[in-house]
Amino acid sequence: MPDKNWLRKVNIQTSIWQNNNRRWAIPLHYTCSYMAMFPPALPHYFIRRFTEIEDIVLDPFSGRGTTALEAMAQGRFGIGNDLNDLAFVLTKGKLVNPKLDDVLTRLSELECGYDREEWLHFSGMPNKVRMIFHPETQKQLMYLKRELDWRGKDIDSFLTMVLMGAMHGQSSGFLSLSMPNTFSMSPNYVRKYIKKHDLRRPKRNVFTVLRKRCKRFLGRESLSGKGLSIHGDVRNLNKIEEIERNSVKMIFSSPPYLKVIKYGLYNWIRLWWLIGEHESIDNKLDDAHSIKPYLNFMKDVLETTLPLLNQKSGFACWVIGDVKELNLAKLVWEEVGSKIEIVGPKGNISRYRLLGIIADDIRNDEKVTKIWNSNKDKSGKATMTDRILIIAPENSYVESFMDNNEIVWNAINVNHEVKVS
Repeated sequence: MPDKNWLRKVNIQTSIWQNNNRRWAIPLHYTCSYMAMFPPALPHYFIRRFTEIEDIVLDPFSGRGTTALEAMAQGRFGIGNDLNDLAFVLTKGKLVNPKLDDVLTRLSELECGYDREEWLHFSGMPNKVRMIFHPETQKQLMYLKRELDWRGKDIDSFLTMVLMGAMHGQSSGFLSLSMPNTFSMSPNYVRKYIKKHDLRRPKRNVFTVLRKRCKRFLGRESLSGKGLSIHGDVRNLNKIEEIERNSVKMIFSSPPYLKVIKYGLYNWIRLWWLIGEHESIDNKLDDAHSIKPYLNFMKDVLETTLPLLNQKSGFACWVIGDVKELNLAKLVWEEVGSKIEIVGPKGNISRYRLLGIIADDIRNDEKVTKIWNSNKDKSGKATMTDRILIIAPENSYVESFMDNNEIVWNAINVNHEVKVS
């Protein structure tokens, strides 16, 4: 049963994050779209209310890095992990926390090193990608694909993150011809869309687009917190040296949406630039599993991550979408969370308790599955409600450090503290 005393005491109000200005947060949050992302206001609310400066906030499924970045913006230590190469580079790029001058210097070096003559007869870009970008843009993309070391160099990972957001969209701020969405529709759909609308590939200079975006997303002041990005399976997080057992104040994350999202397919253009294909992403993420394998997966996730929580004051928030009429968050607790018993280093057994399950209805214009509206066979997959499953070690005292009426959505100052009206 939920801890009604805790729920009554903290009085979590979903309207506070649902009704805020959608563009209130630091610009880095909006560098690149990502399927099934939650808005920055959601983790912001929980981070502000239940953590303090320098506390560790962990997101085992970081996506585009929203939780870890928001923690970092508020002076916490944000950790983001993801198995998806695209999610990893988006998270890593944001957590680099670079200075604008350093980024622009590196970009100028790359631009000076670009030799157009070298790329006159380049090969390696498949036709399904060529149809999207102007030939001159293609050359620059291929050059950056070779030169940017996004796995090893921090500044390069930041530039790669910015590039991913610029790859395709509708306006002149993107590198592609006018695409119907900022996620990747199938090649056949794009091909038909181009023909139907008689589209022409615009000649866009990649360096110019990146420079404008970097200036837009980076201020002169660095974020006040620290961050760490990890590229790996969530079930190996307990083997990461930087994350000690009993050290994490809050886990805030959204596991892969059950039977809804193809994280590889809907990003096939970006993933082609990163790793040359997208199929392996959907294969290893296994996002189309049925209920039983999903519960087994969540059992592994909870058994790996819950021991990382501070057993005296830590807690975990899992944002889990309903599947049709199924309250999946409730099922995860009843079938998995409530039964977990973890044996500690000294033989002690840790159990966990349910603090509550909070319903967070998704506005119609924010549903990730709105892309299927024209397809009656798939529209039924839309996730109407997310639920926040909140659990804690059985002896953890989860304290609220801020009241609801102190959460406001004004501009953030150079120290990244929210201004109170």
